[in-house]
Amino acid sequence: MSRTTIKSLQNWFRILILTSILLPSYSWAQGREEKPKYAPGREKHRNKTDEIGRKQGTWIFYNTFGEKIMEVDFINDKKEGMERKFYGYNKVREETEWLGAVKEGQYTRYYFSGQVQMEGQYNNGKKDGKWTRYFEDGSIRQEGFYKMNKKDGIWKTFNRKGLVVNETTYKDGMNLADIEAAQKKKEEEKKAAEKKAADGKKPVPGAPGTKAPGTPVPTNTDTSKKK
Repeated sequence: MSRTTIKSLQNWFRILILTSILLPSYSWAQGREEKPKYAPGREKHRNKTDEIGRKQGTWIFYNTFGEKIMEVDFINDKKEGMERKFYGYNKVREETEWLGAVKEGQYTRYYFSGQVQMEGQYNNGKKDGKWTRYFEDGSIRQEGFYKMNKKDGIWKTFNRKGLVVNETTYKDGMNLADIEAAQKKKEEEKKAAEKKAADGKKPVPGAPGTKAPGTPVPTNTDTSKKK
């Protein structure tokens, strides 16, 4: 084999190595589009990442059975916009609005039938405002208000006939009746402690240094001394 041939092979080998190193980097710099993992063969959607690997646009996720379980929008790797979760058979289970990777706006959960099961609002990642739960026939099951993720005010629970079966008042996430019961118990314990302390200060009959009730006061009966 001539030197020229050997040199050509060496150059070709170097080019092959450089290509294997640079080509993936070039592809990464342009971003990637990949078919969702476990997606069925007919799926045409592609999940996208940018040149530094951040998720962009709508991403779809499947379970190992090839059923779509989630669909969510990303901007720079952060959830932004609508997120949908699925039961299977492309039936929506939950819808959540996101802003800057934080839950913000409308939240809705559905029965498998498609009827709304629960709905409410998120404010900066926390439940806020009115939240309502429904029976599958659409009638209200429970309703009340949240104040920064804590139940606040009157919460009502209904039966299927629309009659109120329970009404509870909350303050800062705590049952107001429980708060009042705890305060009452605390007051009773305080009174019991005060009474015990007062009883402890009373002289005990029969104790050293005390006289039993009705004991006559001794008088001087010594007449042996005369003036």
